[in-house]
Amino acid sequence: MKLAFLLFEYFPYGGLQRDMVAIAAKALERGHQATVFTRAWHGDPATVDGLEVRTLPSAARSNHASDADFARRVTTQLDGFDRVVGFNKMPGLDWYYAADGCLAARYQGLKTLLPRYRSKLAMEAAVFGADAATGVLSISPPQKALYQHHYGTPDRRFVSLPPGIRRDRAQPDDHLHRRTILRAELGLSEVTPMLLFVGSGFRTKGLDRALQALAGLPGDARLFVVGDDKAPPYQRQARRLGLEGRVHFMGGRDDVPSWLWAADLLVHPAYAENTGTVLLEAAIAGLPVLTT
Repeated sequence: MKLAFLLFEYFPYGGLQRDMVAIAAKALERGHQATVFTRAWHGDPATVDGLEVRTLPSAARSNHASDADFARRVTTQLDGFDRVVGFNKMPGLDWYYAADGCLAARYQGLKTLLPRYRSKLAMEAAVFGADAATGVLSISPPQKALYQHHYGTPDRRFVSLPPGIRRDRAQPDDHLHRRTILRAELGLSEVTPMLLFVGSGFRTKGLDRALQALAGLPGDARLFVVGDDKAPPYQRQARRLGLEGRVHFMGGRDDVPSWLWAADLLVHPAYAENTGTVLLEAAIAGLPVLTT
């Protein structure tokens, strides 16, 4: 089969993006063809052998306008594909991978009259509306219930998937040795409290809350932030809270398991979360979790 994967934007350290790449790799392994259409691809386009990437840049001035522009233009590129799989909500999909939560449950009142929210809700309705034909690859039972409550989406259109946990998160036999090595590289003794924040959406994942919490802990506690997002606003917050030298922004990384084994606590005070995969990853890595 020829499969078209639609994604607004690819960056290498997003959970949704990693899921898309993993699914594309599995499709190619089984002999299918896979082409990704996206507004922008950040990183090496040869992430997966045999995966074709086509970019459709947008000149729109806002995110929601860029999304709508991409959704309109990509429809002209889909002739000849057997199935169209979306990793963001938009019209014209055969299947939608439901990694994002229900917007209709979050957007209420007068804000729904604003262009940004109207546009996003229209895209969501195109996928989940009771009369739509899109199949839904569902990874969160609570979110499925919300979609059905707000849109009346019938059960027959949902396929429930189990959590996708990468096996490399499980503790290897030498995890204590690896823990010692990384902590030594960071200049931490074994008794220095090491808190870990993992996520590329700092605002949604509640990094501001994690910083406030750190400010109430003893002065030797350290917070390491692993994720690809805009750090300056949170660096300024850390300075205001007197946390100079106690918060370390490590950027997006490919060695997340090593950080899970080295830390003492995963801090994940998210404002909104769909599956919270990192919580399960921390659990199988033997790392305690503090979450909302």
